[in-house]
Order: sequence, then structure tokens, then C-alpha cells
Amino acid sequence: MSNYKETATQVVEAIGGKENINNAWHCVTRLRFNLKDKNNIPIDKIKKIPGVMGAQFSGDQFQVIIGNTVADVFEEVDLIVGDSDQGDITNSDEGFLSKLFDIISAIFTPIVPALAGTGLLKGFLALAVIFGWTTAESSSYQVIYGLADSVLYFLPFLLAVSTARKFRTSEYLSLALAGAMMYPTYLTAAQNAMQASFTGGEAPAPWHMFGVIPLPLVSYASSVLPIIFSVVVLKYVVNWVKKWMPDSLTLMFTPMVALLITFPIAMVIIGPIGTYAGNFVGDGIAWLFEVGGPFAGLVLGATYPLLVITGMHYSLAPISLTSYAKNGFENVVTPINSVTNLAQSGSAFAVVLRTKNSSMRQIAISSGISASIGITEPAMYGVTLKLKRPFYAALAGGGIAGGFSTFMNLKAYGGGGMPGLFSIPAFIHDKDTMNVVWFIVALALSWLLSFIFTLVLGFKEEVEEEILVEEKPEIVVDPVEKNRIFSPLNGKIMLLKNVADETFAQELVGKGIAIVPTEKEVYAPISGEIKLFPESKHAIGILGDNGVEVLVHIGIDTVELGGEGFNLELVVGSHVEKGQLLGTVDFEGLLAKGVDITTMVIVTNTLNYTDVSPAQEEGIIFKEEELVHII
Repeated sequence: MSNYKETATQVVEAIGGKENINNAWHCVTRLRFNLKDKNNIPIDKIKKIPGVMGAQFSGDQFQVIIGNTVADVFEEVDLIVGDSDQGDITNSDEGFLSKLFDIISAIFTPIVPALAGTGLLKGFLALAVIFGWTTAESSSYQVIYGLADSVLYFLPFLLAVSTARKFRTSEYLSLALAGAMMYPTYLTAAQNAMQASFTGGEAPAPWHMFGVIPLPLVSYASSVLPIIFSVVVLKYVVNWVKKWMPDSLTLMFTPMVALLITFPIAMVIIGPIGTYAGNFVGDGIAWLFEVGGPFAGLVLGATYPLLVITGMHYSLAPISLTSYAKNGFENVVTPINSVTNLAQSGSAFAVVLRTKNSSMRQIAISSGISASIGITEPAMYGVTLKLKRPFYAALAGGGIAGGFSTFMNLKAYGGGGMPGLFSIPAFIHDKDTMNVVWFIVALALSWLLSFIFTLVLGFKEEVEEEILVEEKPEIVVDPVEKNRIFSPLNGKIMLLKNVADETFAQELVGKGIAIVPTEKEVYAPISGEIKLFPESKHAIGILGDNGVEVLVHIGIDTVELGGEGFNLELVVGSHVEKGQLLGTVDFEGLLAKGVDITTMVIVTNTLNYTDVSPAQEEGIIFKEEELVHII
């Protein structure tokens, strides 16, 4: 728990504290934030926080990739931020699409566990019927099926809560609105009207509200859009009523008036339109896949991981749920999402077989297992995207398997848990026994093709490591320099723990020492190859001829200066000698702007050595004096 708290604290501090957060929530692997000020977010610094796998902006939403422990980290974030899942997005300056994906993600993500658990249970029930362990007429089956079907049937209640939280309105008034839509008397009349339209029987008498307004009879069981739009309207109605309602009466009369205004709008206008719109979208997607066939599945399968990277895959949730509600199954999102997850797993396990890096092998094993059960971010960010070619292999394997899934018209009959191996029970149906068989074939096809493609394409990491190992013995290192790093500056020594940057102060990057410069010249602290020199010129990474990796980080948060004040011209791949003048920095000018010029000299591969310690812990130091000693 302490590690989660440390990760959460550092992330919140890095993005500007709770004061800079409009809204915070999480999905399966990521912390998601709407920030008031999106400028100057130290993404590179955040990526180095323990427990963080990556960080990025997706549109105007800031995402911090955590992995499987995201829920634990978010608990700590929520304690720091407070009411973080109730951010008001109405005043956001995000673009339309960014805001739309943000809203969809925040509304549907919280209900995923309930959908997954009951969907998985529904699959096991179907399996029990197929194997003759029970019958659909037994009381045990009926009771457990009620549990398995409850979340989908009463979906408006769940969506009412998550929508209310997103739009900062009363959850309980929203639930009252959902209860009115799902009230048994109204639902029975709506179902009778629907049955009459199908069979040609006698339709029930028309309903009217207040004796004047005709009330369409529409069943809202399992519906998605009507309750979401109704809660949004409720928010504005409540706020409007509060403006003129006397404070002494608002507790009792504001909820009553708001419901009396919103309810007719919801039942007469929003509900029917939302229902028909949802059916239209569902029919449109089904038509697209019917016309496009396997090609449509191939395209979505090959691009689905790109949607995951940007967080846009949640935009497909309404389509999926609408299909379940209307047809009793879903044959687009769940099958293709499942096979693309297995594709990432297959590529990750191919990396296990080919890599010679023990650390990469361990990451690939754990993330490959996670991907097979539906958590792909660790595999993508830790393995396939990092090595590039395995990611391309997974796109190809997932695309082919997606086309196969569409060709076989695979159907998920429930949420089925996280898309992947745990989705298998969702594809079991007592009247469509081959459906699950072909789904397993699709999963195997995706995994195997991605595995083979990765083995064939290979990846550069292995070659680069071999070259590095071959070159090392050819370098003759001066014995005087072998275990020593020399000062790149004239200045005053400072221990890392006193540096005003927690990443360096806690030695998260590695051990070393800091210097407060007194002169502008910067010299090479070691002989070796320049491996890192960003456009901002604030950091220099050198791979020493003796194998030591040294980072000279000039100033704190100086990346934001964009190179201003830095007169350094280095070329990545070039070789420098210890004591060589690398350039100058206008430290006086930086100080005048309020910039902290403390410069860190860090051994970034500290774990390769028994000990890395300062040659001296205080006082003045001059260039080419011994600064750090390595054992």
C-alpha cells in the first residue's frame, strides 16, 4: 500500500497538485486526468516515477499508464484529490472529440467490473446447460440467471450513477429518474405494445402524461442512451431550479420540481429519441460489417490496439451494449477486442524466446500473460511498442484474426470478463455450440500468427546488444579512469537528497552527486559515446568506455526552456574524451529567470555495481576532479 501511495503522491504533485485537477478517474490500466493547466506537464519525469509504465496526452486528456495495479494507485489518488470521479466537464476547453471520448470513458469504465462478472457467469450457466448439469427450467438456473442478467437488464441504474458522477449532479435523483423508466407498470405496458406490433395483436390503450401529453411506450430495459441524456438534462434543470428556489425550501422542493420538469422531457422526448438513435447506430455498425464482411473485421482488428493506445476504444462501448440489449448478443467489439489482445500476448511470448535481455524476458512473460486475459498495456508499452516490430506483428496477427472472426460471425452472448481467454464462456450458447469452438480457433490463430510474425521479423534490440558486447573488449580504458567519474563543472557539491527534485533526491534514476555551478563551462566527466542529447540540450547521456552510463542533467525542469541559455552542440553517436569542453551554459541568465541550476551527475546503471558513492560530500569542486567512485 505504501508503494501505491508513493506513486499516487508523486503523480499528483508532478501534474500540479489537486488544484490543477478538474477530474480524475481510471480505466483498467490507466489513471486519467482532466487538467486545468495542461502546459508544462513534465511527462518524462512522470514516466520515471516508480510504478508508472508511461504517460501521455490523448487529445486533452492526460493519461498515466500504471498497469494491473491501477485501482490500488487510484484509491490513493482519490484520497489526495477528493471527489475526483465527479469532475465537471462542462467548462472544459477540450475539443469536441476529446470531450466526447472523455465522457464515454468516464461513464462506462466504472461499470465494467459488474458487466464482466455477470457476463462471465452467464457464459458458465450456458456451459452448465450444454453439459447437462442443469436445465433452463430449474429453479437454481432461474435464480442464478437473474443474477447474471441483472446488470444488463437494469443497466439504466448503473449508467445513472456513473453519468451523475461525471456531470456532478445528484446520484439519487438520477436513480429516481432511472427508476421511473424501469417501473414495472410502465415496462409491462411497453413490452405488451412491442409484442402487439410484432404479432398484430391488440395494442394496449395509449398513455398520456397529465392527460394531455402522449407518452410513447418504449422499453428502457438494458437501454444506454436514454438515461445518459436524461441525467445530463437533469443536471441543468436542478441548477436552474436552485437559482430561484428560496434556501429555506430548496431541500424539499428543488428535487421535486426538478424531477417533475425532467421526467416528461425524458419520457416523451429524450427516451424515445435515444432508443431509436441507439438502435440506428447498432443497425449501422451491423450493416457495415455485413457489407464489408471479413475486410471490415480485418481493418478493425489491425487498428484496435491504436484505439487502445489513445484510450478511444471506450467509444465503442455504447455500440456493444446496444447490440446486447437489442439482439441478445454482440458480434463486433468483443470478438475483435479479444483476438487483438491475444495478438499482443503472442508477440510478447515470441520476444521471450528471442531476447537475450533477462529483464526484457521477465517483462515479456508477465505482460504476455496479462495480455491473454485482457490487459494489454503492459505488453504494448513494456515490450511490443518499445521494440516496434513485435507491435507491427501483433497488428497483422490481430487483423487477420479479426477478419476470421467476422467471416465466422462470432457472437458474444454476455460481457464475458476481460476480452481474451476469460471471454470464452461468453461465447457459449446451448443453441449455437460451434460458436465457442470457432472463437477458440480465432484466439489461437491470432496468438500463433503474431508469435510467428514476431519471430520472422525479429527486433533490433538483440542485434544492438550483441554489437555492444563485441565492441567492449576492443576498448582500452585508462586504469586511472576505470572506476571514476570526474566533475564536469566548477562549483559547490550538494548531496542528491537535498536536490529540489524528488526523482533525483530519491535516487530513482540512479546514484550520484549534484553540483551548483559557479562557472559556465561544461566538460565531459568520462570518456565515451554520447547516447543522449535532447533538443532542449539540458541533459547529456554518455556511455563510458568502461561501461558506466552517466547522465549530466543541467538544472531542474530546464527541459521547459527549449534550449535557451544552452550553448552546447553535441552529436549523438560521437565520442568524447574525459575533460573535453562540451560547451557553455548561461547559468547567470538562468538564475536571473528564477531557474534552479543545480546539476545532477548520475550513474544510471547503478544496479550493475556493488556501490556508487561520492568522492566527497561537501565543499568546492573543480573540473576533472574525482566526483564519483564506483565499485
